[in-house]
Amino acid sequence: IKIGDFCPQLSFRPSFLESLLQPESLRLDWLLLAVSHDAPPNASTMDSEGNPRPHSHLSSWGYSQLMLHLIKLPADFTTKEKMTDICRSHGFWPGYLSLCLELERRREAFTNIVYLNDMSLMEGDNGWVPETVEEWKLLLHLVQNKSTKPAPQKLPNGNFSDGPSPINVENVALLLAKAMGPDRAWSLLQECGLTLELSERFTRTWLNNILFCGYTTFCLSIHLYYGHLGCFHLCSFGCVPTSGIARSYGILFLIF
Repeated sequence: IKIGDFCPQLSFRPSFLESLLQPESLRLDWLLLAVSHDAPPNASTMDSEGNPRPHSHLSSWGYSQLMLHLIKLPADFTTKEKMTDICRSHGFWPGYLSLCLELERRREAFTNIVYLNDMSLMEGDNGWVPETVEEWKLLLHLVQNKSTKPAPQKLPNGNFSDGPSPINVENVALLLAKAMGPDRAWSLLQECGLTLELSERFTRTWLNNILFCGYTTFCLSIHLYYGHLGCFHLCSFGCVPTSGIARSYGILFLIF
């Protein structure tokens, strides 16, 4: 019997898969078998030190759906840790990150996400967004110290492209501003000594947004105190930017 014979049925019947793979140690055998068949070469998913290659989480795995089902099955802590080791040693990064989330190995996950160099991993409802100031500092430190390659990289599908949005200081700074506001984000960037690494254009736009947000707060305060007319008169002396954070704030208080 080949592992592929079960995949179409098991993909839609996780409860059957759970009952079939007893004891739990059998799930480890299946996971090891799945990551060893129809898998990308290790050299394409890991560097010589075992770290993830950029964008290698996008590599094609023949049994990726089965592997994801296996790691999501209920299991004890020891089994989950062994699954994590299997995924990491074979470069199956989607499964590895999923298990890191389940096992609260967040520092380890952020370290490898920076290697994968894809901002989409930290965006959306299921993204890895730092939850504390210490995690933000860790992420900024990792991004600051990572080595960057200006040349375009070859994606797992074999095409040369700029690929996903890279994990760099400016992109993480924007994510930071979205999470805690531009003024607090700027203070944290200064504390980490990263403001000098931002481009002049980025810094100018950022500071303009901070000033505009402050102006917006002032206008909203006047609006709440005096009513619609006072806010409208104040707004009439300014201009609304055509893009960026400032545009969002500008439109927000022009509707009052």
